[in-house]
Amino acid sequence: MPDLVVPATTDERPRRRADRTRRAVAAAVAVAREHGLRVDEPVVLNDRFSVQVHLAPAPVVAGISTWTAELRPDITDWLARKVAVTDHLEAVGAPVVGNSRELPPGPHERDGLAMTFTTWAPPDTDRTPGAADCVAMLPDLHTALATYPGELPLLAPVHQDVPRGLAALDRHPDVLTPEERDRLLSAHERLAPFAAAPGDVTVLHGDLHPGNLHATGGELRWIDFEDVCRGPVGYDLALLRWMDPTAGDGWAEPEQLALCSDLRAVYLASCMIAFRDVFGDDPEWDGYIRWFVSRISS
Repeated sequence: MPDLVVPATTDERPRRRADRTRRAVAAAVAVAREHGLRVDEPVVLNDRFSVQVHLAPAPVVAGISTWTAELRPDITDWLARKVAVTDHLEAVGAPVVGNSRELPPGPHERDGLAMTFTTWAPPDTDRTPGAADCVAMLPDLHTALATYPGELPLLAPVHQDVPRGLAALDRHPDVLTPEERDRLLSAHERLAPFAAAPGDVTVLHGDLHPGNLHATGGELRWIDFEDVCRGPVGYDLALLRWMDPTAGDGWAEPEQLALCSDLRAVYLASCMIAFRDVFGDDPEWDGYIRWFVSRISS
């Protein structure tokens, strides 16, 4: 397996990320080879909150939880839901990138890392999905998700991740101004009753944005159901409405859409504060946190 090159630097963050990526790739390759797959040249496709690596020449992509697992100690539970829901959607004919059949899709654990395996779906390099594509395909996705027979938690990302993020705020008091801190905490308190009992709910993708719609073979397919949960439809629309304020008009009451937009902003700001434990003091990262806080209605 080719070594990943770690650039010379005095900043430990790139080095730590490269070390974590190298470890994730090695773990995925080891699991794949144990199941008889030939892996000659693993190619890292994405390295953000998890590592996605094509185990070439095998038609398999490994998704290894790296930074996300720092936020979610029970990460294998999340990955097991992801695998089960993806299998169900594929079985009912929904457009998804399916789990791998070359080896058990997982979750697997190796070297302290949890991972799943999906089918390699070569990307269409001339097609970039957008918010309009998500809006057009979302009703059918929700219809298919609603047929899932298993138990799914209510707004799992909000209820499980936000408290960890707010606890991290005490460790990083400098990340927000006093006014921004009050805005975040006040919104969390205001939204708590809605998050606990949001009214009409359906099964949500949970992390719906154009990056989780994959162009392959001349069509669009959904990916990454790790955050699948029950919740109000407006939660899946929130990020899309930041990109296009008219996205999903008529799908939910304006009040629900406004509450879900704030809830999504609180969620993302909280998660990114928690990740500061991992990434450290980073002006660009802190700028993202403050931007999400700014999205919260006053």
